[in-house]
Amino acid sequence: MIADEMGLGKTIQAISVAYIFKQEWPLLIVVPSSLKYPWIEELEKWIPELDPRDINLVESKTDTMSIGTSKVTILGYGLLTTDARPLLEALNKQRFGVILVDESHYLKSRNAARSKILVPIIQNAKRAILLTGTPALGRPEELFMQIDALYPRRFGTWSDYAKKYCNAHYKRQWDCRGASHLDELHQRLNEIMIRRLKNQVLTQLPPKIRQRIPFDLPKDAAKVCSKRFQAKDKHLNKTNYIFLYIISFYTVLSFILFSYLCVN
Repeated sequence: MIADEMGLGKTIQAISVAYIFKQEWPLLIVVPSSLKYPWIEELEKWIPELDPRDINLVESKTDTMSIGTSKVTILGYGLLTTDARPLLEALNKQRFGVILVDESHYLKSRNAARSKILVPIIQNAKRAILLTGTPALGRPEELFMQIDALYPRRFGTWSDYAKKYCNAHYKRQWDCRGASHLDELHQRLNEIMIRRLKNQVLTQLPPKIRQRIPFDLPKDAAKVCSKRFQAKDKHLNKTNYIFLYIISFYTVLSFILFSYLCVN
């Protein structure tokens, strides 16, 4: 599991490791839907020997034709649903030698369909790399599925893990949202996780960089923006007026009621 902070190059690290084991491909890459095309661009940039026909982007739950013949298959989390039977059959039939899972914290829920579908596929691969910039180290419950995908039963069963590291206790139902034995857990995670921060790697960078960049809008765009701002201000003023009217009404009503009670 590569859990470096954002901006430290998790994508290129994963591509590099996957390329080392290229002889063991086909390669499966699972990503959020919004990152499918950026991943294709990165693959083409860092592995230029890949022909565009070698990369299969799965577009729908029935798009299974090329899964069995492509060197690289890219799949969005959104397609991993229980009703995607043709896709799930094709994924389980194909034996992926290497799997990359971007934003692997999408697997944090044990009950989510995508976790139940994807974890066995990861476990069946010869090699797997999970990438996440938010590993939820303070919420052990959210780490179990990711750990178990890489190393099944290495931390015991879910029940064992929850009792030891999630402060599991019973209140009408099991509550596993806590944390316990964190020092031991972090020590064990060091065996399977790389976690680096920007201040450890890019020491020359300040914590944050803020910069104001003024620019001139074209006249037509400026007119449109001006009209929209005016409409927004008008709407806010109208809303504020109604709100003040209501407050004033209830203030007067409260005063009348208070006076009545005092007199009686």
